[in-house]
Amino acid sequence: MKTVEITKESGIPLMGNIAFGIIDRGSSLLQVRPISTCNLSCIFCSTDAGPNSSTHKTGYKIEPNYLIEEVNKIIELKQEDIHVNIDSVGEPASYPDLEYLIKELKKNKKVHFISMQSNGTYFTKDRIDRLEKAGLNRIHLSIHTTDPVQAKILMGIDTYDLKKVLEVAEHISKSKIELLLAPVYLPNINDKDLENIIILSKKLNCKLGIQKYETYKHSRKPKGIKKQNYYKFYKQLEEWEKKHDVKLTYQKGELEIEKSSKVGTTIDIGEKINTPVLEDGWFENQKIVAHNNRNITVKKCSANRGDKINLRIIENKNNIYLAEKI
Repeated sequence: MKTVEITKESGIPLMGNIAFGIIDRGSSLLQVRPISTCNLSCIFCSTDAGPNSSTHKTGYKIEPNYLIEEVNKIIELKQEDIHVNIDSVGEPASYPDLEYLIKELKKNKKVHFISMQSNGTYFTKDRIDRLEKAGLNRIHLSIHTTDPVQAKILMGIDTYDLKKVLEVAEHISKSKIELLLAPVYLPNINDKDLENIIILSKKLNCKLGIQKYETYKHSRKPKGIKKQNYYKFYKQLEEWEKKHDVKLTYQKGELEIEKSSKVGTTIDIGEKINTPVLEDGWFENQKIVAHNNRNITVKKCSANRGDKINLRIIENKNNIYLAEKI
């Protein structure tokens, strides 16, 4: 997989893409995605990330000062204080400038909270100390089992070291950074594991946010998993809450998230545009172009960088744009 570094000079805006940049879904939480690549190939991955990906040939890494500048611009358009969540379609902690990014974003007086997602493999005790000093408030740590053998299977890689991740989790729990364990519930695969993780969360005195397994067009679908609707999912959480006397469901406000207006769209669905190709897209046969300070993904496009193409906007959800060539 090639990795593209996105700089200010690249001409690629940082709003408009699911794989990198800034996403505003109409709340006080801003998703900031500095990097798209991942070191694991989890068998249940909703984005088909990692070394075993069959759909992604391009990864992205954003130059930190460009990202900081653009995040601050978006924050100024929002009315309320902001919770920045550093996440990714891959592994956010693989971003080499993570500590610098957090430290600089915390200088903005409207940023009252910074959280991040991670599988924990890039963390050491020393790095956790640096993240704490930089101003990180919470880590959502993905641990899906407490069994080392099962962990290697679920994470899709033989070198995954659960013992190391658990040691890091304990270190986080003793730091000023709030720890939230964030396993994905895989019915018929890790049911018993989830109960062990509940016990672990009580031992570490940390929050626990169990995630529902979701599938999309390119998601990985492990053998033997049972489909589960939201009613059954929350019913299971309720059973575990009663059995283990633990809190497993949260309102948005309890996680520093409040409803808010969205940053305005700048391109209309149906709008026709003539513009040059700037870069390869996240999926094969996709290209990235730019228009009105948004980046746009063009599907089924084999044009080369620099080629001017005619396109039509066919989708816009949360300022994430998809177009087709015409």
